[in-house]
Amino acid sequence: MEASENNINRETRKRNIRLIAGLFFGLLILCTLFSNTLLGLTLPKVTTETPSSGTLDREFKGTAMLEPVMEVDLSNPAGTNITKVLVKEGELVKKGQILVQYDISEAEQQVEAERDMLKRLKLPLKSLQYAYIEASHNADPHAQNAAQMALESANMDVSAQEKRVQTLQSQIAGKQELKAPFAGIVKEVNAVEGLASNTGAADIRLANAEKGLQFELQVPVDIAATLAIGDPLEVTIFNKESRSIQGRIIKIEESDAPDQSAKSGDDVQEGDPLQTTNRLLVNLHDELLQGGEWVQVNLIGAGNDKTIIISTKAVHIEKDGAYVFVVADKHGPLGNVSYASKVSVTITAANAMKTAVAESFFDDQQIIVESSEPLQDGTQIRMLHP
Repeated sequence: MEASENNINRETRKRNIRLIAGLFFGLLILCTLFSNTLLGLTLPKVTTETPSSGTLDREFKGTAMLEPVMEVDLSNPAGTNITKVLVKEGELVKKGQILVQYDISEAEQQVEAERDMLKRLKLPLKSLQYAYIEASHNADPHAQNAAQMALESANMDVSAQEKRVQTLQSQIAGKQELKAPFAGIVKEVNAVEGLASNTGAADIRLANAEKGLQFELQVPVDIAATLAIGDPLEVTIFNKESRSIQGRIIKIEESDAPDQSAKSGDDVQEGDPLQTTNRLLVNLHDELLQGGEWVQVNLIGAGNDKTIIISTKAVHIEKDGAYVFVVADKHGPLGNVSYASKVSVTITAANAMKTAVAESFFDDQQIIVESSEPLQDGTQIRMLHP
C-alpha cells in the first residue's frame, strides 16, 4: 500500500515537472515571439518592387529666361546735360528715332567763337591780294614773292579755320541727340533730365529686335545627341497667357555644368540622377516678346536598347556613383529575416519616374523603393505588403 502511494506521488511530481517545463518553454517561446514582434515593429518599414525589362524614353523638361541676342549701351560721349528723355523702358523704337536730347549751348558758343575767328582771318585777304597785284606790276621779284607767301599763308589759315568750324558743327549734331542705331526694344533707361550724361551707366540700353531673343539650357547628352543645329523646337512662353511658339537651335556644345545646376536657369526633372550635359542655345523671333519672359521646353529621347527598369525613387547617388538597396533574406529558427543589401548600379537613362540600369543580376530580387528610415548596408528591415 505504501509503495503504491509512493509510485503515485512520483508520477504526480513527474507530471507537474513536465507541466511546469512545458509552461516554461511555452512562455519562453511566447516571449521570444512577442519580442520579435516588438522588434519588427521598430524596424524600418520598406516598400519594394520587382525590376522589369524594357526600354526607357529619356524625358527632359527645362526652363530658362529669354534674353536679347544683341544689346548695346548708348550714351553721349561728350557728357553734356540731358534736356529731354523721349522713350520709356519696354518701348519699341525705329532705326534713327531720337531717344534723348542734350544741352549743346556751350558747344554752340564755341562754334560762334570759331566763326568769329574765321571772319577775322578773312579780313586781311583783300589787302593781301592787292599787295600781291601791286608787287607783280612793279616787277620786284622779292616783293612779289613776299606778297605771294603772305597771301597763301592767310588762305591756308582761313581754310584750316573753315574745316574747324565744319567739324564743330558736325560734332554738335551728334551731341544734340541720341538716335537708335537699329530698330529695337528699350531695355533700360538711365538718362535723367537735368543731369549729365555718362555718369557711370549708359543713358539707354537697346536690344536689337531684328536679331531676336535666345535662351540656353543644359540638356542631358543622350537627348542632345538626337538634336542638330537648325532643328525647330517647340517653346512654351509663360506670361499673362501661356502659348507655344517655334524656336530654332543655333548651337550645341559640350558643357561642364551638371544638368541639375541652376546656373543658366535650366530645370531638370527632380530625381533625375544623370549629370553629363550639353549646352543648347535656342533662338526665336516674336514681336510680342521683349526678353525677361520665362520659357519651357519638353524633350524626349527614345530608348533603344532593352535594359532593366526600376523606379527612380529607388536610386541613390553618392560621390562614388549610384546604388540601390535590395532585399536579402536569411533563414533563422523562427523564420526568414530580411536585410537591406547595398548594390552599385550603372545608370543608362532616367526620367522623373523610371531609371534604366545596365546590370542584369537582380533576377527576382526585390528592390527597395521607399523606407520609413534611412538605410545602410545590412540594416534589418520589415517589408510592407500592399
